[in-house]
Amino acid sequence: MQIEAIHEIDLTRRQDEEIAALLSDAFGPDTGYDNRSFYKQRFHMRLIMRDEGQVVGHVALLLREVRMGGQHVPIIGVGEVGTAHSHRGQGIATSLMTEAIAQSRKTLAAFMVLFGVRPLYAGLGFVNKPNKMRLMAVHELRTLRIDERCEPSLMVLPLKDEPWNNDALLDLLGPMF
Repeated sequence: MQIEAIHEIDLTRRQDEEIAALLSDAFGPDTGYDNRSFYKQRFHMRLIMRDEGQVVGHVALLLREVRMGGQHVPIIGVGEVGTAHSHRGQGIATSLMTEAIAQSRKTLAAFMVLFGVRPLYAGLGFVNKPNKMRLMAVHELRTLRIDERCEPSLMVLPLKDEPWNNDALLDLLGPMF
């Protein structure tokens, strides 16, 4: 099994449908994906893993500028880390996340940011952060409002030598990913 990188602009309808099917399998049919290959917004890049032609693993990445306190900070947002039920326990998510980290280190981003609770993330160096966040509340592809809240699943991995400011308001300048 090999990892394949797909830039969103190059995504074909077939690939989009394959990713949507994987996400439905990985997260369940009633989780809000509605046969889409994304939950709240499209990403810039997808990393997928195939086994005998079938997509069995996926992670999505986006480059976003956020505000942390008074600073503009480029980040890589991570979303939709999923593995097919039939292939769990084989290290697919770990391999995809390891590749995502390696690719992210080559970018302008200072940090990788995700919202998750799986031990996999802490094992790769992500750390929970206590920041209050400002974000666009989105549900079923509709903007609802702007929220300010702490999100206990906020996890961060430094990509450069910049320190993360635990006390600053983190303005995502959009929805969670």
